[in-house]
Amino acid sequence: MPAELDLTSPFTRAEARAAGITDRALSGPGFRKVFTSAYVASEVPDTLVVRTKAALKVAPAGAVVSHHTAARLWGGLVPDSPNVHLAFVRDVGTTVAGIKTHRFRRQMAVHRRHGLVVTTPEQTLLHLARPLDLVDLVACADQFVRRRLTTPGDLAAFAHQYGGQGSQLAGRAATLSRPRVESTTETRLRLLMVLSGLPEPTVNHAIERPDGTVEYRLDLAFEAVKLAIEYDGRWHDTPEQRALDEARREDLAARGWRFVVLRAEDLFETPELTVAALHRELRERGVPVPEMLRDEWRRHFIPRALTA
Repeated sequence: MPAELDLTSPFTRAEARAAGITDRALSGPGFRKVFTSAYVASEVPDTLVVRTKAALKVAPAGAVVSHHTAARLWGGLVPDSPNVHLAFVRDVGTTVAGIKTHRFRRQMAVHRRHGLVVTTPEQTLLHLARPLDLVDLVACADQFVRRRLTTPGDLAAFAHQYGGQGSQLAGRAATLSRPRVESTTETRLRLLMVLSGLPEPTVNHAIERPDGTVEYRLDLAFEAVKLAIEYDGRWHDTPEQRALDEARREDLAARGWRFVVLRAEDLFETPELTVAALHRELRERGVPVPEMLRDEWRRHFIPRALTA
């Protein structure tokens, strides 16, 4: 078997046959089929990078990794997709199950990531403006910004300069993106407030010790009135984390801070009640709020109970 065929990296059936590997061997326990006519040694973990490399092996030449696949390779968080997404600047396609092709007339902004030609974070956000809604798009942008791959300003400038379909939504998502956002639930909670017309809180507000080091961070905060809004996910349910959360909040409460703690059901099942409760809380704390709230949030936060 020729040494140049690396079995730990995806290869085609034709390459395997040229290396002396029979179809019977390919169907055995030593190999795993990733796509039709694309294989890899069975001990290689099934990762997005491996699947993407396999897709490129059987796709037409000139493919650029794009959309959901590019976003995940950059560390962005997007809704699940069963496909590897590839983009072309020519009229080609593939019928291979598990590979989704996209065709564009204009050259795309690309960069190398994990040894692959991938659309840049800015180009990726613009591409995703077609399949994703505003909230998912901002959540993805927040993670790009958090990883210091780009900035809200660069995302907005690219969308404006590149233009075309999706540029307006991508530009708006960019202007709503913020640094230091640690999770998509933080993005969603912040946007639930912003899209309802409530004032925007500070993201990951730092409370410092006298020497300037960070003592605590608050998910969302209105520091002028010492109001913190935090989301407790499932990992907060462990006894150890609950004890840490309670001790931190008791310490800050003694310093005048008040907490609104929200759970998954508040954000995903009863968003209308959550908006109303935050409206009341902010008004009681003296934060200027509109008398009538906007309804834009309703398009993006449909209660799960209504869609089950």
